[in-house]
Amino acid sequence: MKLSLPTVCLTVQEAAVGSVSSSVIQKWCGINDSEYRVTSKPAAAGEIRIATIATQSERYTYIRETGMLSDEIFQLDIRPEDSGGHYVEITHSGERSLWFALNKLRRLVQEQLLSEGIIYDYPCFAMRGIIEGFYGKPWEAEEQQAMLRFISASGMNTYFYGPKDDSYHRAKWRDEYDAASYARLKLLFEEANRLYLDFYYCIGPGLSMRYSSGEDRAALIAKLKQIHGLGVRKFGLLFDDIPGELQHAEDRNVYEDLVAAHIQVTQQVYAELKAYDPAIQLVVCPTQYHGKGNEYYVSKLGQNLDPGIDMFWTGRYICSREITLLEAAAFVQSTHHKPLYWDNYPVNDVEMKNEMHIGPYRERDPHLYRFTRGVIANCMEYAESSKFAIATVADYLWNPIGYEPESSWKRAVLRIVGERDYKPFLAFADNVLYSCLYLRNAPKLNEAIEQFLFTFDFGNREEALEKLGAVFSEMEAAAAHLQRGIDNRAVYTEMSRWLAKYEKGCQLLQTAWHCLNRSKSEDGVSFDLQYKAFKSDPTYVFGDIIDMFADKVFEEIKG
Repeated sequence: MKLSLPTVCLTVQEAAVGSVSSSVIQKWCGINDSEYRVTSKPAAAGEIRIATIATQSERYTYIRETGMLSDEIFQLDIRPEDSGGHYVEITHSGERSLWFALNKLRRLVQEQLLSEGIIYDYPCFAMRGIIEGFYGKPWEAEEQQAMLRFISASGMNTYFYGPKDDSYHRAKWRDEYDAASYARLKLLFEEANRLYLDFYYCIGPGLSMRYSSGEDRAALIAKLKQIHGLGVRKFGLLFDDIPGELQHAEDRNVYEDLVAAHIQVTQQVYAELKAYDPAIQLVVCPTQYHGKGNEYYVSKLGQNLDPGIDMFWTGRYICSREITLLEAAAFVQSTHHKPLYWDNYPVNDVEMKNEMHIGPYRERDPHLYRFTRGVIANCMEYAESSKFAIATVADYLWNPIGYEPESSWKRAVLRIVGERDYKPFLAFADNVLYSCLYLRNAPKLNEAIEQFLFTFDFGNREEALEKLGAVFSEMEAAAAHLQRGIDNRAVYTEMSRWLAKYEKGCQLLQTAWHCLNRSKSEDGVSFDLQYKAFKSDPTYVFGDIIDMFADKVFEEIKG
């Protein structure tokens, strides 16, 4: 849903036409469909007049909690004007901090929270972003561009390009990009720059690389230099999801083990790229990318890599239910590097392909930023549907202390599907929460059924049926609304099989209710057939809640 924004006006006195500040504001207005004009007059009702102050003082360049310099600190001084509009004075240190200030202003307007006062704001995590790193069909160019705009507007600052099924990234890592693919990558990089996002290009040579081969190492460097030609200065070298031992006889004759090979190759790549361009930055993903953080491979790798190289880590597990401060500290102690978390949420590839991960981000320590380089969330193949979770990841990474998962998630749902479809979508979404972060699904339905079973067996059966029937009717109405089509067509298309399974489940629950109410004698047969059809579809909706309820229905039918 596109929410309307007020006109943005730029004061002549404090931000001259042609200045860096005015060019940033003008670009931001163009992206956000807001009017840009220069004026010295008070803002009219529905308008915002902006003035900017650039400074390099400590307050706007240094975050005390993290002890780090930052170019993302800003202050909004918001003052209502007698004319009915607002005057906003933005203090910032540079283009990126001004950009984030404008995005903050946009959210205040969208959420109708624009009011008089001073907002001094900055992010806790230094690196906040996503990786297109899933197995499955890579995003289309339009999906990538839209996602970049979304994460930038949400307060993220980093995008990693590394879809497993882009052949140039992994299978054909030696081959340089053809002209068409190279041009598409160039457009993606340029869009990231326009949105003040750090763009990392990732390459995964580990499936076939002969680490001892000078020819293979030269091919790897040549490939990265081709990408450097786009202007890219940040790279990811990924050794994930490959065998844990050396596969080639020539490598076994040179290296004592896999980690020794990875140390040499990574160090050589980094040294050659830094000699080529001192601005180069590198992140490496170890073959052992999850665990306690003190295992042999990852400890040896970390302690032998240049301190300037960042290390990916997914936490205790590939898809970690929680990430704690103690686990991060253990990684730092063992590897001498702060982990850069590659968080495998909301990704739903491989064995998770029947799940739809749209719930809010949770179970990450609010003080995690003290022991990490940042968090990069791995997205789903479904770009638009990934945004529900990604919006909450962004909120957590900006302000983990004040982060509230449920309220963040509800704002994200409203932002993505719009007001008309908001309540029906929430009713549906509550039944597709299962993931590594949510081991129980359908919490509201579960609560309603548990209450029903108790009252049905030990209390007033008619009252129990009446209350449960109202719940089922609301769910069925939501399913019918969503199946007629929601305004966000991309979400509707991506979630079609989950929406269809939800509708089948709602119809099944209605039949179950009739069985329990004994209003139709034939419903027992109908329920059995519907239940078998429902179970034959592996699309994961409702979890095991319906199975539990079905047992009660069959018991009553036989009864």
